[in-house]
Amino acid sequence: MGKFLLLAFRNVFRNRRRTIMTLIMVGGGVAGLLLVGGFFARMFWGLRESTINDGLGHIQIFTAEHFNREEKHVLDTGIDNWRQVAATASTGGHVRGVAPRIEFYGMLSNGVKSGVFMGSAVDPVAESSLGFSPRLAAGRDLDSKPSGETEALIGIGVARSMNVKPGDGLTLLAVTSDGALNGIDVQIVGLVNTGFKEVDDRYLRITLPSAQRLLQSDRVTNLVVGLDKTENTDMVAAELAPRLRGLPQQLVLKKWIDLAAYYKQVRSLFSTIFVFLGVIVFFMVLMSSVNTLLMTMFERTREIGTMLAMGTPRSWIMALFVVEATLLGIMGAIVGVVGGNLLGFLLNHAGLHLPPPPGTTVPMAFRVLFVPSLMIGSSILVVVSLALAAIFPAIRASRLQIAEALAHV
Repeated sequence: MGKFLLLAFRNVFRNRRRTIMTLIMVGGGVAGLLLVGGFFARMFWGLRESTINDGLGHIQIFTAEHFNREEKHVLDTGIDNWRQVAATASTGGHVRGVAPRIEFYGMLSNGVKSGVFMGSAVDPVAESSLGFSPRLAAGRDLDSKPSGETEALIGIGVARSMNVKPGDGLTLLAVTSDGALNGIDVQIVGLVNTGFKEVDDRYLRITLPSAQRLLQSDRVTNLVVGLDKTENTDMVAAELAPRLRGLPQQLVLKKWIDLAAYYKQVRSLFSTIFVFLGVIVFFMVLMSSVNTLLMTMFERTREIGTMLAMGTPRSWIMALFVVEATLLGIMGAIVGVVGGNLLGFLLNHAGLHLPPPPGTTVPMAFRVLFVPSLMIGSSILVVVSLALAAIFPAIRASRLQIAEALAHV
């Protein structure tokens, strides 16, 4: 076996120029897959973490009614004893904190013009403890203990539409939990740029006590649970669910992946694109390798005839070609992994940025993530491609007639 492998290795480097070109082709395919796959993986990771840290959290707690029926009035399906629920959720391992939220809608006015807003009421202290902070374009964040007027943050689109800036005031109108109309005056302390124009045109954020006063209710829409690591989400959700069953209201846990519709759509799209690119690379390597190995077989026809005349089994000839191709695939995979990682390292330190994705206004940094499973998968792909490419030339070589092979010029 050792002599067999040594012979195959020597045959690989018999024509060094052809071997180098093959290695460049195979290595380029592996490096390309690593760069594209690493970029997608980094994009998925960044999108996942930004989605969570922008306020989605790792786990959200709702009442079961929130998903079973429509609200007749605001907070009709909200959580009553939310402080008890938050205390229960906070006792679990890996939990950094719990933040209450109220989601509501209403009208806002500057005295001349009115518009619709999507309101979010938060506890600034709880939000800060979880690392959630709005992307301020101007001004400051909400004060946990404001003095004087009720504070509010608005989207840059709302500020442009209402022609207001930090320090100006607006009037909010909303329907209370009893169905009545209520209003409060707020002072704008900051402008927020979420990165999504549709959200910026409707966004409004106030403190939890202000929203409860406006809506005349002590309930909250949901509780957001933040963890130390995203990888612990499934474990914490499994531990937390039984502890919430003994509470008066029937509660439902939703993990971040269940609520991140945009993330799932992006991941599905780019995963399909990556599989498509992988198929293209597979067939490119396969077809190019078949051509190269056929040329090698024709050049070695007389040699093969001599080996057959000396009694070499035909199966041995076929195995030799397959082993040679496999060795080429292994070396090409090594070249591709080393080259791909080197290029990825250089790109990561080049400070490149891509244009903002559709629907956003923030440029995206070009980064490549080094994924061991991707390196292994790409290497296996090209090794299998080379081994399959060798089958047809190997079968032709093993079926050569001795007399014709020896007479071949």
